[in-house]
Amino acid sequence: MRELKPNEPLVAALARWIEDHLDRDIALPELAARSGYSVWHMQGVFRATTGIAIGRYIRERKLTEAVHRLRNSDNRIMDIALDYGFNSQSQFTTLFKKYFGITPQVCRNDCSIILPLTPPLNY
Repeated sequence: MRELKPNEPLVAALARWIEDHLDRDIALPELAARSGYSVWHMQGVFRATTGIAIGRYIRERKLTEAVHRLRNSDNRIMDIALDYGFNSQSQFTTLFKKYFGITPQVCRNDCSIILPLTPPLNY
């Protein structure tokens, strides 16, 4: 059995809460309040434990789940964008293209493209 890092239980709880709330805007102050720490401290604990910034993790999880929806549903791209808390289809497309190098429409049309998806944290 492996030894837990000191903050893994906290990070696991934050990751579970993030997964349960991917369908909306996740504000770091709200997440910090749930952790019992300041935003700055919570971000440091998350990064030290996972190796990734919490804001980046949230964004990548939302984009990953959006990929699944694009490839497995007929929902409009705008609706998927809004369902994952993006302010607009334009913002979603810009972030999607920046992260994956393709647009959401290309992703939907060509499921053979392999993308760097971010799985949920599992502790």
